[in-house]
Amino acid sequence: MATLLYIITEGIQGGPFELSEGTHVIGSAEGNAILIADSTISAQHGQFTVADGQIVYQDLGSQNGSFVSEQPVTQPVALIPGHILQAGNIHLQLVDNPEVVESVKRETAVISNTPKAIEPGDFGSVEPGVSAFEAKSSKWVKTYVIVAIVIGALLGGLLVYMLIM
Repeated sequence: MATLLYIITEGIQGGPFELSEGTHVIGSAEGNAILIADSTISAQHGQFTVADGQIVYQDLGSQNGSFVSEQPVTQPVALIPGHILQAGNIHLQLVDNPEVVESVKRETAVISNTPKAIEPGDFGSVEPGVSAFEAKSSKWVKTYVIVAIVIGALLGGLLVYMLIM
């Protein structure tokens, strides 16, 4: 039986992909043997080469990198069933026994690629009925007035001192 590549990151569709003899490019671009539509996967992210029963993976200079056992893939690396490959934020597992996949999927955390929306309270609170811009402007006006009063008092004192001398 050929080795299969399963996506084990919850919420990501695709696979299983059969890794038969030959080369298989993984990426987000149409035409790849292993197509994964995810923003963390480069167009041509990596390549599997299967020959004589061995599977070798090579990162193709991807933007977000590839990892096997949490180690960056900087040169071709031999893989065996059970290995978990991370491409971008997507976790994939080589499997020669499909029952193993379900247990691994239950243990894999959900990874969200959706950025968090900015909420109004993320930047501190503002008085009700006052916009953030008005509050900021009001703060700077108060600061300028205080600085102007202090400088005016110093200059006035200096002028009085010079007149007395």
